Amino acid sequence: MSRNILHCLTLVVMVAVALFLSGCGGDSKDRERLRKEAEDMVNEAYLAQDYPRIIALADSLQLLGTLSEGRADYWLGYAYDRLMQKRMAEFYWKKGIAAVENSTEVEDVKVYAAIVQRLTGLMNVWGEYEAAQEIVLPAIERMEKLKCDSTSDYANLLIYEGCYQSRFGLREAKDDENLEQGYRLHLDLIQRHPYYVYYRDAIIGLGIICNTYLEIQKYDEAFIWTERLAELIRGYEKVPDGRPGYAEKQWSRYYINSAIALEGLGRKREAAQAYQLFRQTSFSRTAEGSILGGNYLGLAGRWQESADNFSNLNTLMKEQNVGYSLENIQKMLLKKFDVNLQAGRMDSAKAISMDIVAHLDSAITQARRADAIEHEAVYQKEQEMAAEHEQNMRGRQVSRMVLVAIIFVIMLIYIIARHCVGVRLKKTHNQLKEAYDQLEETTTAKERMESELRIARNIQMSMVPSVFPNVEGLDMYATMTPAKEVGGDLYNYLQVGDNLYFCIGDVSGKGVPASLFMAIVTRGFRTLALTGKTPAEIATRLNFELTENNEEGMFVTMFICRLNLKTQRLEYCNAGHNPPIIGNDDGQFSFLDVLPNAPIGLWPGLEYEGEEIEYLSNRKMLLYTDGLNEAENRQQEQYGEDRIVELLTSQPASSAHDIVEALKADTDRFRDGAEQNDDLTLLAFRVTRT
Repeated sequence: MSRNILHCLTLVVMVAVALFLSGCGGDSKDRERLRKEAEDMVNEAYLAQDYPRIIALADSLQLLGTLSEGRADYWLGYAYDRLMQKRMAEFYWKKGIAAVENSTEVEDVKVYAAIVQRLTGLMNVWGEYEAAQEIVLPAIERMEKLKCDSTSDYANLLIYEGCYQSRFGLREAKDDENLEQGYRLHLDLIQRHPYYVYYRDAIIGLGIICNTYLEIQKYDEAFIWTERLAELIRGYEKVPDGRPGYAEKQWSRYYINSAIALEGLGRKREAAQAYQLFRQTSFSRTAEGSILGGNYLGLAGRWQESADNFSNLNTLMKEQNVGYSLENIQKMLLKKFDVNLQAGRMDSAKAISMDIVAHLDSAITQARRADAIEHEAVYQKEQEMAAEHEQNMRGRQVSRMVLVAIIFVIMLIYIIARHCVGVRLKKTHNQLKEAYDQLEETTTAKERMESELRIARNIQMSMVPSVFPNVEGLDMYATMTPAKEVGGDLYNYLQVGDNLYFCIGDVSGKGVPASLFMAIVTRGFRTLALTGKTPAEIATRLNFELTENNEEGMFVTMFICRLNLKTQRLEYCNAGHNPPIIGNDDGQFSFLDVLPNAPIGLWPGLEYEGEEIEYLSNRKMLLYTDGLNEAENRQQEQYGEDRIVELLTSQPASSAHDIVEALKADTDRFRDGAEQNDDLTLLAFRVTRT
């Protein structure tokens, strides 16, 4: 296994591990980060021109789900195109189009446009103009329908369509309109984004126009577009992120295209001057440059020079490892034969014809063999994909069954454990202590309990939101950090029409019982919020539900709010919880004066009283549990309420996220390594003026 492939697999394994971990409690931000890392890995291989590595990465990352099917097919087609495997490139690009052509997602539409442009370019090189046009026209219509007609890809698709119509001699007015529209769009993109990639796309588009007009011998139009190409190259030379050598190569193409266009217009002196400028470039000494130079010299009737220009063709082919393929025989050796024949160099023409005849049979055999190999590769890939699809379907079925079994086992364990706890609580304290002592002495039992607690923690953390309301004018953020594997703190929110319900709470006790009680309270809050009740009514109803059959005597302190997002009126009910801290217009913070009420779950029949703030605009508020103010350092000193107010006052411009993270970091510093003695939950928010 090569070093690059080994490196590729290592990176894929790292992404797989990260993906697994994110699936066990991650959120959309984690998934987006993994997708970004996957794209970065492929781009790294792209910049290194490591095409086998691109193939390995695209295949693997698609299976992991960090690279979409459309994006993976784009890169697979690109890599096979660079490896000169036309059918494989065409197969993946057509597969990628099928994967995203019905999607309206912005990213999928971008992938669709990029694939269509690549596939069109491939067909253009191979002269399959009619087939290319059948792809371009629907793509243009679709992008216009989806309002995605302001990109470089769309501009170049317009250019391709205009060139095809010009090549076929149809609707010339429409051709000019398409070409001009594509050109203006490129100029607009460059003006708004003067960077390498936008100039490169525009230069590619104008290069397509120039080559088309030169091939169909419309020299007037070719000269106009060649001069426009020169303006783009001059602009490219000024961009801050330009690639070394790119502008020089484009100037070479400009000079030779100008020479051919001017010669076709009968402006021989100017054409000769342009050709001399072309001769001064390093590109003119490449195989491609030699052929382009020979084309000009042949058009100018300078057959002897043209023959000289082609004389080093075999050497250049050998140096650049260009073989006797059918394409090279057609594009290079036959032209070499023709110019020598026109120059009257009969011996050279005869030698070239014999060279062509000597290699023609092997070139045909090689072409057929390559075609057969690619056909077989496409067939094998289709078979592999069908088998993978069937295997994935079976895997999904097995996964579902395993997941159902795991959930069933967890519920069974929970029911049995709950029953056992009830039985044990009726026994003497010494028996319970003895059971725990025996459990601690058994290593395997301890490991099992730790594993179950980790699962419980993941389940509990999944019950509190990690994504917050995306509402204009509202800034909200919260976190919960249990002191043990599982805890009894909670926070949650729910938007019902124009009202945003949110709460924070602290269940008595710690560990699994507290976490189970927390789950019941959270579900009750969300259910009651959906009915449109006030915070006081929610607290009253929760108290009624939780005082029934509460043999354990558990309770919860809560602060429940209802915020009208239009009027910015805040209704709230404090149920024995820490009073929140609120900011004033002058940037000062103080504790909100609230009715204490009783904790929820202690006494049946209580009617809770609510309060309100008529207009909350642009005022920050912090809700927290006593894990903040009662956090202790090694000397058992508490963090205290004054430190909270002082920190909030020192950060008047901070966002809700920054406030929460600053408080967490400050309590960590205050504890100075001391163990966290209680669950810590923070919720900050602010409503800005509208």
